[in-house]
Amino acid sequence: MYSNHFIETNDGIQLFYQKWVPERVNAVLILVHGAGEHSGKYQAIFEQCLAQDIAVVAPDLRGFGQSEGARGHINTFHDYVEDLHAVVELITSQFEARPVFLFGHSLGGLIVIRYSQLYGYQTNGVILSSPALALRVPIPFIGRKILKIFASVTPSLALNPMKWQRIIEKSKKLKPYLPKEKSLRIDPLMNTEYTPRWLSELVHNGLHAISDAGLIRFPVLCIYDQHDPIVHPNVIQHFFNSITIKDKQFVRFHEGIHHPFIVHTQEVAVKNAMEWIHHRY
Repeated sequence: MYSNHFIETNDGIQLFYQKWVPERVNAVLILVHGAGEHSGKYQAIFEQCLAQDIAVVAPDLRGFGQSEGARGHINTFHDYVEDLHAVVELITSQFEARPVFLFGHSLGGLIVIRYSQLYGYQTNGVILSSPALALRVPIPFIGRKILKIFASVTPSLALNPMKWQRIIEKSKKLKPYLPKEKSLRIDPLMNTEYTPRWLSELVHNGLHAISDAGLIRFPVLCIYDQHDPIVHPNVIQHFFNSITIKDKQFVRFHEGIHHPFIVHTQEVAVKNAMEWIHHRY
């Protein structure tokens, strides 16, 4: 059964979320999407979960999709963490005694990591898809200084990379960060605007996530690509190696992709995720 709802955050933001519930529920998967996306981008996962009697809950992050909030902006990354906490608390109360797993892609992966390092007792395991721990093209020192100034002085100034499309397309390093124009035409819920504060908080929390890797105390499945053009695969592997629990597993592709769950590796990635969940409930 499908339904959609809104949940109000601690600071009054209305978060949109979708829910797919089979007749018999063996487990629950809460899915957190990546930057620029929304909760409707993961149809293959939804279908496989329902086929295996796993309920799925997928919120739109604040500032994305159908949720309220300034587009691509946060005052602090902790807002994302607290929003996810509100969703987890609601869903765990609705599905008592059912194991709850978290799935996060890219930005969503970083949110899931930071949430797990603070509220891990409420989940039974996490699946990380290309978590945004560090950008493939690092921001130089002077760039970080400028970003910090802008994040402080004009934190909510919206920057749209599509305005510099021609310039960015000339750079092989920057081109992967540019949204595909065709996908934007097809999907009006996609977001292309971000603020200096958003980027600053992303970078800052990536560093914190790595240094706090030892705080994760439950099963982890990490799926990423060794040639990911957007996030740095070596940093992901370093983070994975720093997790101290024994129940951890990674799947690594070599296709030069950032999103293994919606491209030609989709079938393999989804199969790995479903098998991993099945063995833990």
